[in-house]
Amino acid sequence: MRQKIVIFLLGTSLCGLAQSSGQGFKPTTSDAYVEVSLNTLNYSQSGLRVSPTALRTVVGKHVGSTFAYEGMLALGPTMASSTADGQPAQLKIDPLLAGYLKARKELAPGLEVFGRLGAASMVKKTDGAYFNGQASSERLGSVSYGLGVKIRINRDTSFVTDYTSYYNRKDVTVDGLSLGLSFAY
Repeated sequence: MRQKIVIFLLGTSLCGLAQSSGQGFKPTTSDAYVEVSLNTLNYSQSGLRVSPTALRTVVGKHVGSTFAYEGMLALGPTMASSTADGQPAQLKIDPLLAGYLKARKELAPGLEVFGRLGAASMVKKTDGAYFNGQASSERLGSVSYGLGVKIRINRDTSFVTDYTSYYNRKDVTVDGLSLGLSFAY
């Protein structure tokens, strides 16, 4: 919960910064971009909720003024811990790979909303008594989608935040909030 509050507060303050400093900048003419962000993942299954953190990179290319295609890589540097039914559980999502078609719409100069639709694949690594004390790895794959906002800070740099659902099958879901920067090149 604390991470979500930090992401929200940072996003709110960057919105004000972009609104005040983004005036007068002309958008870049580049079609390619790279996003670097911190992603707070939420893994849940019946009785268990774990929130590992991942570092995420998105590489994209605009196709016209309303669409782009993207590739995503997220790496989780550490195991996250939780307790379910009185038993400790540790979980890590690493790596997370995804490909998307992105639809985007500029609402005002420097303010863009977007939606992503594609597929994601990840490796879930578990350990702890909740998982029968056995360390294991399992590959998960699913349709993935998300919504986000991009706010231009200057000609080639933008603040970006989004919510993405990476996996939703049976009783297991993996989704997350991200906060980062996008660089046009």
